[in-house]
Amino acid sequence: MQEQMQQIHTQISNMKRYLPTIVQGYGYKNVKEFLAEYKASKAEYGNYRKSVAEWEKMTGEKVDDSLKAKLQQRQHQIKEQNSRNEHHRKTDRGAR
Repeated sequence: MQEQMQQIHTQISNMKRYLPTIVQGYGYKNVKEFLAEYKASKAEYGNYRKSVAEWEKMTGEKVDDSLKAKLQQRQHQIKEQNSRNEHHRKTDRGAR
């Protein structure tokens, strides 16, 4: 049991030494700077979700800001553009 505890303490020490290099790889000076940014972004996201919930409650409309919904919306826009372009094509392309 004592040996397992020692191995776990060694593993934790190694992880603590490696952690700063991970955040530095993403452009942060240290773990403290990363945590400050993380907490700020988490709070901002919470405010965003709260605002969305209030807006949905006021308007009765759902906000679907998922990637899948955006992709479907974009595909629908492209289909509409293509159908409009087909109606405007000239049949006598080479005639002068």
